[in-house]
Amino acid sequence: MSSTCDILSDLPNNVIENILIHLPLRDAVKTSVLSKKWRHNWVTLPHLAFDDTFLNKPPRELMLTIYQVLLLHQGPILKFTLSVPGLGMIFRVSPFASRADGCLRLPEIFFACLQLRHLHLRYCLFDPLPTFEGFDYLISIEFQNVAFTRNISFISKCPLLERLTLKGCTNNGNLDIDAPKLKLLYIHGSWNTICFRKTPLLASVTVRGELKYTETPGKIGVFRSLPVIESLAVEYHFWQILAAGNVPDRLPANLKYLRTLELPALRFEFLSEIPCALCLIRSSPNLQKLRLADFYTESTADDVKTVDEFLESQDFSDISLNKLREVDMRINDGLKPEMEFVKLLLVKSPVLETMHIRQCDGDFTMDIGS
Repeated sequence: MSSTCDILSDLPNNVIENILIHLPLRDAVKTSVLSKKWRHNWVTLPHLAFDDTFLNKPPRELMLTIYQVLLLHQGPILKFTLSVPGLGMIFRVSPFASRADGCLRLPEIFFACLQLRHLHLRYCLFDPLPTFEGFDYLISIEFQNVAFTRNISFISKCPLLERLTLKGCTNNGNLDIDAPKLKLLYIHGSWNTICFRKTPLLASVTVRGELKYTETPGKIGVFRSLPVIESLAVEYHFWQILAAGNVPDRLPANLKYLRTLELPALRFEFLSEIPCALCLIRSSPNLQKLRLADFYTESTADDVKTVDEFLESQDFSDISLNKLREVDMRINDGLKPEMEFVKLLLVKSPVLETMHIRQCDGDFTMDIGS
């Protein structure tokens, strides 16, 4: 036994640290009994995970364990995970958090963690004090089912933010995006407005869910704030706003970096939307992947005829899709405007490799390949 202890005691510090990092936190703490050298090694662990390995602890005992670990810990905590089934029971007795309207409210001390670099929150209330000055070192945010009590302005107080993901968030007001380092934006939820103020590096944008307005004024002019956009996917509400008002034949400046365009809510039989789609296609000379879907709504024969006449009057000589390789279309009834769009893409895409067309009800599919 003594020889085993000697071997463990003589291990280099980097080896000990590597062993501890790969152990569940409960087991890492237990290594303190191995030898004097191991007694305090766990207290500098950069990652702390209270997960389902703590499931068998009674709520009060688990609360005390978390408290003791945090008191004894030394050095930076680069990643803190608290994911235990039945967590709500714990927070009813927790001095570190409270509930508001059935939603877990983050404690004020959370907003003092100014060294945070990655922040993932689920099922809680994000309600910083008005004096909160942001997270200066934050690189990524992922909020899922997080409730907000006021407009989301703290993003502008995270100057290094590169990735922002908001899924299923509620009580949403206005979303101000002032993030000079932001590269990826994914939004799925309900918002009054989304305003792109300073996003010179934003390359990937996905907007799903409900939206009442974009920036005002702006609409199609929102792309002035997205000079290096590479991937764009917008669903029904955002698309309706872009298509509203006077849409030019093409944007003032081409979206020369745009490689992937997804419009899963385009209604081919409505004249209010076709010009916006053509504007984006005209303005994307380097497009490689295009996904379109006819969002089903009831239309009349007059609606379809109006779009037919509009398409027949267009001069498409200024459309060049010399890099388009893949098209995926979902159509409803094979109406003439839908087929005219198919013909246009075939004619203007000399290097097209794959075109996949399918009917919404699944009764018809067609693949055109090189």
